[in-house]
Amino acid sequence: MTPAPTSVPAPAVALPSRGAGMLMALAGMAILSGMDAFAKGLAASMPIAEVVFFRFTGAALVMALFLLATRRAWPQPRFLPHHALRGAVMCFTAFLFFYGVSRLPLVVGTALSMSGPIYIAVLSVLILKERWTRALSLGLALGIAGGFIIVLGGGGASGTGEAPLLAWVAAFLAPVSYAAGVLLLKSHSTHEGAAAMTLAQGVASALIALPFALPGFVVPAPSDWGLIAGLGLAGGVGYLLIISALRVLPASVYSLVDYTSLVWAAGLGLVFFSEVPGLPLWVGGALIILACVVGARTFVPSEAK
Repeated sequence: MTPAPTSVPAPAVALPSRGAGMLMALAGMAILSGMDAFAKGLAASMPIAEVVFFRFTGAALVMALFLLATRRAWPQPRFLPHHALRGAVMCFTAFLFFYGVSRLPLVVGTALSMSGPIYIAVLSVLILKERWTRALSLGLALGIAGGFIIVLGGGGASGTGEAPLLAWVAAFLAPVSYAAGVLLLKSHSTHEGAAAMTLAQGVASALIALPFALPGFVVPAPSDWGLIAGLGLAGGVGYLLIISALRVLPASVYSLVDYTSLVWAAGLGLVFFSEVPGLPLWVGGALIILACVVGARTFVPSEAK
C-alpha cells in the first residue's frame, strides 16, 4: 500500500518550491507503487513473511545510510517501546497487503487500500472520541460500496485467475490495520524526526517478521536479488521523497497526488503482470476516491506501507 506519511518537524534547511514539491510527491508515489510491484513479483517465489522481512530490512538500511549522510539524529532508546508497537502494527499491515496483492491484481489491492483515510477517521471517532460527522457517514458508505463493486466484479482485471477468499479478506483488512498504525503514528509524531522514526519502525518490523520468515525461508534465486534490492530501495527513497514533499505541500494537495497510485498500479500491473483493469475496478475505485474527498473534513494525514 502507498498512503502518505505524517509530516514531522525537521532540521532547518532550505525548502523546495511548491512545484518541486509536487514533482517529488508524484515521483515518490510512483516509486512506492513500484515497491508494491516488487513485492508482488517476489511473492511468486518466496513466502509473504520473507517478503515483508526484506521490505523493512531494505528500507531500514536506506534510512540508516540517509541518517549517516545527513548527520541527522538517530532514534532515541527511550522511544523504543513506541517504535516497537508501531512496527508490529505496520508489519501486520504489510503482511495483509502483500498477501492480498500476491493473489489479486495489483491495482485491486491498491484501490481497496485507498479507503485507509476513511477508516482512520472512523477509528479516530471510536478511540480518540473525535466528533462523528455526516460527511464521515457518507464517506464510509461510499467507500464500502466501492469495495463491494470491485469484489462483485471479480477484481475487474484479467490475467490473474480466480482469487481465494483469504486474499479478499486480507485486502479489506489491510487499510483497517494501516489506520490503526496511523493513529499510533499521530500520537508519536512529535517524539523524533521522520527519518529516525522510519528507521526505528523499520528495524522493529523486520525483527518481528524474522521469526515468521525463518521456518519456511527460501534462499533467493540470483534473479530475485534485483527485486529485493528494488523493494528496499523503493521503500526508502519513495518515503523520503514523500516526506520532503509534505514539508511544502498542504495535506489536501498531497491527497490528490495520492490518488495517482491507482494509475501507477494499473500501469505496472499491465506491463509486468498482464493485468487488464475492467470497468468494475474503475467504478469501485472512483467511489473510494469520492469517499475520501467527501470525508476530507475528518481526514488524518497518514504514513507509507
